[in-house]
Amino acid sequence: MLNEIQLAIASITGAKTIAEGLIAERDASKVAAATADLLTRLIEAQGAVLALQSQQLLLNTQLEAALKEKLELAGQLSAAVGKRQELSDYETVKLAHGAIVVLGQKPARDGSRQPPYLCAACAEDGKKSALSFQTPTTKSPGRKLVCPVKATHTLVLPRGGWTMDNLARSELRDGD
Repeated sequence: MLNEIQLAIASITGAKTIAEGLIAERDASKVAAATADLLTRLIEAQGAVLALQSQQLLLNTQLEAALKEKLELAGQLSAAVGKRQELSDYETVKLAHGAIVVLGQKPARDGSRQPPYLCAACAEDGKKSALSFQTPTTKSPGRKLVCPVKATHTLVLPRGGWTMDNLARSELRDGD
């Protein structure tokens, strides 16, 4: 009977070992399944993070471009305002009884305007270009106000003795 008891104990121990092995295998498969599920979720989360980082990079690039454009536009606006302020002392003047339109300094208290006159066409483009008085030559007999920026902005004065002095007289103000 001792033998049988020993065999029974050995059988119970073997069954216990088998049961422990089966339980360990079951737990290991559960752990493996949970680990696989967690790894799948981690990969999905990493994919979402990469997509968000890509979007953020795109948005940062767009923001940088917008800020650069804003800076350029602010510079252009500042330059345009500065040019307008430079021209604030000037107004449209008709010379030679309305035959020529230039920008002249606002009249002095005595009503006279002093040269230089500015090219009205260049002023519309935001440039400040002083017209120079060109005396007649044999090749070019007429008196002219010449723009140094564009040769096409040359203004031919009507016939007569137009000089720098009579171009500055007060009777040649706007409305003549």
